[in-house]
Amino acid sequence: REETKQRAIVKWVLTRRLTNNDLEAADLDEDGIVGAAEFIVYKLKEMGKIDEKDIGGIMEEFEKLDYDESRTLTTSDIILAQTTSQIQRQ
Repeated sequence: REETKQRAIVKWVLTRRLTNNDLEAADLDEDGIVGAAEFIVYKLKEMGKIDEKDIGGIMEEFEKLDYDESRTLTTSDIILAQTTSQIQRQ
């Protein structure tokens, strides 16, 4: 019963028309552009698969790893973030 309800929600989310309000809500970084990742997060949130708490935790981890604050992750970011984290723990 719950599974049927969840499938119906997913189908509705994937087939309904997108509105300007949806685009604004999906624009997580408020730059006026909705990238694929933002769109996916928005749809997953609408489907009830993730919530704000999940998103906040993931973004917090991303920001800790984004050592150079470029809004992208590179091998260098991860190495520097982990090295800094290890030094701070000592």
